[in-house]
This record gives sequence, structure tokens and C-alpha cells, in this order.
Amino acid sequence: MKGKTKTKMSTILAVLLMTLGMFAVLPAYSQVTPTMYIDPAYVNGGLKPGNTFEVTLMIKNFEDMYLWQAGLSFSPSVLECTSVDGGTALTDDVFDVLAPTLGTLFIPGAIDNVAGNVGYSSQGLMGVVPGVTDTSGTGFKLLVFHFKVIGYTQSSSPIDIKTYFVLDSEGAKTIPDAIGGAVETVVAPAPYGPTAAFSWLPIIPIEGTEVTFDASASLGGFDGTSMCPITEYSWDFDGDLVWDVVTGSKVTPYTFPTAGDYGVTLEVYAPGATPDTDSITKTVKVIPPPMGAAIDLTAPDQAPHDGEGPDVECDAFAPQQLVRLCAKVTYNLDPVEGKLVGFEVTDADGNCVTYRTATTNAYGIALVNFRIPSMPVFGTWMATAIVDVAETTVADTMTFEVGWMIEIISVAPTYSAYNKCNDMYFELTIKNIALSTKIATLTVVVYDECGVPIGQVVIPDWAVEAGFNGAYATITAIHVPTWAFIGTATVYANAYTALPSTGGVPYCPEADAGFLIEIA
Repeated sequence: MKGKTKTKMSTILAVLLMTLGMFAVLPAYSQVTPTMYIDPAYVNGGLKPGNTFEVTLMIKNFEDMYLWQAGLSFSPSVLECTSVDGGTALTDDVFDVLAPTLGTLFIPGAIDNVAGNVGYSSQGLMGVVPGVTDTSGTGFKLLVFHFKVIGYTQSSSPIDIKTYFVLDSEGAKTIPDAIGGAVETVVAPAPYGPTAAFSWLPIIPIEGTEVTFDASASLGGFDGTSMCPITEYSWDFDGDLVWDVVTGSKVTPYTFPTAGDYGVTLEVYAPGATPDTDSITKTVKVIPPPMGAAIDLTAPDQAPHDGEGPDVECDAFAPQQLVRLCAKVTYNLDPVEGKLVGFEVTDADGNCVTYRTATTNAYGIALVNFRIPSMPVFGTWMATAIVDVAETTVADTMTFEVGWMIEIISVAPTYSAYNKCNDMYFELTIKNIALSTKIATLTVVVYDECGVPIGQVVIPDWAVEAGFNGAYATITAIHVPTWAFIGTATVYANAYTALPSTGGVPYCPEADAGFLIEIA
């Protein structure tokens, strides 16, 4: 180790010793050489930009350890570290398992996604000498690193443990042979340009009211090596071929002064991509203010896709979800109080699910609630609200999808059989019926012939785009242990709002598939 590094390490060590109160007589000399390593060491499965995964820093074979320090390096052009769990935020930390009654001090390392590293993190037992011991070869958790893929690579992208040490009866034991890992992403495609896409709310705006245009669905380009993000959004709202707004923001407000059909054009610019621009034009129908009697049926809990406007779709509902229907009754835009509103809901087969009535309040609002059945008819449902104002009957309808919000259609092993000591890969087919992106935590668990769990993987914070219906590959391999029983194994895949241990609930029933485990 170079002298400068030694000086820095000694300074850090001295500060930690003073903080932890470890000035005590050291016990006998330790004969055990600890090992730190990353689990899993190899992350694979067809990662692409936007995918997320995690790796855990582990330690094994240690004696009398009461403090450790480590950092991590990664490729900043391919990966972005989003967060690091350690100390009390980490379940089954080494000290929590081996010394649950003793306090610890955890010092997190700073994340630097420009340089591609996580600064030195450390943790030690408070004023305790000797420390904890485990020479059984069992691995214990130190840190969990959460990553997001931001680029492509033609081969594996390394994740390396920086210079680290453990403090035991030998003092600061630096181990130069840091065991790292690697992440395999999909092979970079040929250069391509950006893709323009946008939506707006309300879907059918009224003249003189503000409309929010959202280009978040637009995608950046690629120059053959790295992603080229969109830096400029140009809008033509009136079709005169002159940009009305040029901005770096994805969201832009605009107000149409009069009713009519407007051809709205968005052009996106991603410097470095080939080509570097793309455009799209959509027709926005702007209506005049409703005069006379009017009613607007919405589902306010589903905002921003709440069905505002005449005969507009709202966001999807899942089985057992509460539906709150709101009907606003007006006359010449003024709210009408004391009017009896009728509500009717029909399922995808045309069968009536509920009839309700409610009276409008001083704001012209009538509200009713009902709950989607636990075993509903999946598909497109329709809600209708009707009222009579000044001898004029007016109605509004609102459609919405009912089904599993996020559904795992299938889970399929890459191969029909795997040998012991090999890595297994599985492809998930997932569907999102919502009008907005949903965040899911995906889990994949494998059981062997005797029903014993032999491996699992958790994919946290997986963004499933609105309307997605296709295949996602798992991002982490599951290793077949030597002790697994040969024969028919079963893989189970689930989608949760979050892990059950943190209060998450399932989005849908689990999917499963069988395959063989064979002798190597």
C-alpha cells in the first residue's frame, strides 16, 4: 500500500477508535483472515437502461472483529448507485445477528455517480473488545447497494470492492485481494434517435382553461456507445409551424383561447443521437364552456386520470378496491344544489353492478362509493351519472378497466433443465392495465423436488410503464446449490407493492412453472 493511502487509513482508523471508545487491552492474536465479497458476484439476465438491481457486500471467516470499513467502485457510464442500506437500516446485519444486544456506530459513505464510487462506509461495536467471531464460512451482510442501469456495455461492467480492512486483535487488517463482481447488460444496439411522445390533461379541455402537456413518455436516443438524453422540448400548439414554447422541462402548461380542434406538435432534441430530433402531432379537441344544464362524472381518487370531461376514461381499478364516484352538476357553469343524481355501474359483460342515488351539496357535488368485488369480471366497465335540471336531462359516462393492476402473466425458465452449481435464469411476462406507470417489487423463488426453497431474488422498485404487456427478464441469476434435490423444481414469481416485511401487498396471484434440476 502506498504511503499516502496508509496515512489516510490511519487517520480514519484513529477517528473511529476514538468515537467507538475502543482503547482497551487487545486479546490474543487472531489467526483468521476474513473475506469480503459481493453477492451475487455476477448479475445477468438481459439488463437494459432503466432496470434496477441490488448487490450485497458480505463478510465471512472472521475472528474477534469489532469494526470494518469498505467502499465500492463501479462503471459510471453503465450504472448509477441510487442508495445504500447499512447499519440499523439493514436487516440481518452482521452485528445484529452476532451481537444483537450491543450498540453499533455506522458511518455511511457518500455516493459519487460521476466518479463511479461509494466512499468508505464503516461500522463498529460501541466500546467492545473483543468483537464477534464466525469461522463457519457463513456469509453475513455489511451493506446493500441499490443500482440503476443507465447505459449499455458490450461485456460485463465491473463492480469492485475498494481497499478495505477489519479491526480485530491484530489491529487494522487490510486485505489487498478485494473480491468484486460484474454486471452484464444487453449488447448495445446500433445508434438511434429519440422518440417523441406526449399526453395532456384534461383530455377534453374547455376553452380558456389551462391544459397540462406532459412529454415524460418521450425517450432519449443512443450514439452507439452511450445514451443521449433529451435536452429540449419544442411545442407548436396552434399548428402555425412556429414553436410557441421551447423548454428543457418535460411538463408545459398551455391555455387554448377558443374552442376547436388543434393539431399540437412536439419535437424533442437529443444531441449526439442519430438522428438527433423526432416529432409527433396529435389532435386536441377543445370544447366551449357548457351552457345550461351539465354534469361531469369523475373518480377523484384516480387523478390525474380521473375521467374529467365528457365521456372520458379514468384509471384502472383492482379487485376489492374502493371506487369513489363524483358527479358535479352545473347550470351555466354555476353549481346546482339539492339535485338528485342517479348512478349506475355495469361490468365488462354488461351486467349491472350497482345502482345508487345521491343529492348534490352546495358545490353541486354528489358522491357515492362502492367496492370492486373480490372476483370481478375483468375488462372495461362503465359508470353513468344522470340528473334532471330545469326540465333537461343530462348524463355523463366514464369507462375504466378492472383487473389485476400489475399482473405476472407467466414465469418461464430459460432452459428446461439446470445442473447443480449452475445459475438459473427466468423470464417474466408482465402486464400493466393502468393509465400510469406503477412501481412493483418483483420476487422470484425456486423450490426443489422436496419443496425446499433453494434460492430467491428480489427486484425492488421496478417501473412498469402504463399499458405495458410484454416480457421482462429477471436481472439476477439464482444459483443451484450442491445440496438441492434432483428432480422437478418449481419457480414462483410474485409482484408486490413493496416487500411484505415492509407492509407491501400483492398486486396479483403468483405465477409458477416447473423445470428439472439434474446432477452436474
